[in-house]
Amino acid sequence: QNRLAPPPEMKHGVKLIDETLRWCDNGMEMLLDQTDYLVVGAIGLQGSGKSTILSLLGGNSVQDTYRNYIFQPQTKETKEEGSHQTNGIEMFVSSERIIFLDTQPVMSASLLDYMIRNDKKYPTEYSSAEYCIEMQSLQIATFLMTVCNVIIVVQDWFTDIHFLRFLQNSEMLKPQPPTPSSHDSSINHDDKPDYYPHIVFVQNKATREDYSLESFKAMQQTLLTVFQTSRLKSQGSVSLANSGLLPGINPRSVETDINLFLLPTMEYYKAEQESILNYLPDYRGFPSFNSLIKSLRNQILSIPRSPLTHANLTEKNWFHYAARTWEAVRKSQLLADYNRLLP
Repeated sequence: QNRLAPPPEMKHGVKLIDETLRWCDNGMEMLLDQTDYLVVGAIGLQGSGKSTILSLLGGNSVQDTYRNYIFQPQTKETKEEGSHQTNGIEMFVSSERIIFLDTQPVMSASLLDYMIRNDKKYPTEYSSAEYCIEMQSLQIATFLMTVCNVIIVVQDWFTDIHFLRFLQNSEMLKPQPPTPSSHDSSINHDDKPDYYPHIVFVQNKATREDYSLESFKAMQQTLLTVFQTSRLKSQGSVSLANSGLLPGINPRSVETDINLFLLPTMEYYKAEQESILNYLPDYRGFPSFNSLIKSLRNQILSIPRSPLTHANLTEKNWFHYAARTWEAVRKSQLLADYNRLLP
């Protein structure tokens, strides 16, 4: 094998965890033995725009058709059916060595409907299909909190307090990370502080009113209040105030640096040249979707790449570590106790 050969280029995501929540080894050949990489995951409710945002961060442009997206967004048909698009967790590795993880929606009524309508058998440890979906959502969230450097929390309205409480529960139930390899058994892991990722709140499909300073500060204050005791890195990494795109929203005008970014509803561009009038659009009250997604991408790629464990893992080591983490999550006694105590 030529060690100088470029890695295979990916066009679409591959399954990391399938729809039955079993681990897949498909993505291993896309990874390298190098340590300069960033793991970015997305989590959110159904139809909030996780797959679209991750695809645009991963290299797609707004001119691309949906079928060319890295992660398949909801089609018109799935939206009309009230159905979800992503099942399990999908992985994509960009040329900048960013590992993107797209997840199925959490607390999804569509997943619950699918399970009930198709008479799917849920594991015997769950007392109902509803609890099964809730526990699967918690497993996915706690997994992301252990293997990601950055988690993008996507919402398309502000805000669902049940979803914020779900994130708090996920942090509480996050399992102890597995040891990266057997060679590290001499290290006392009790001395190692537990790892917590950067968490970035992305308000998708934001309106003109959301871009006012008062609304933005109110959103910041809500998130700050909810996550003030959290150990997740929710401040100082990514912010609309740092984009330089809105003169009224800047680091001096906002009181807190909570990681909050607003994206408007995506515009559909035509690739061909158009009339000069299109360069003078109607006043909207916020920058274009294109300029905002570029700023979000630049800020996320600028986040310091802190190691997930005491050992500096290569991409391939990370894959094995993630597989062991998923196994630990599925067997977690903490999650089992939480399930037992559900009303």
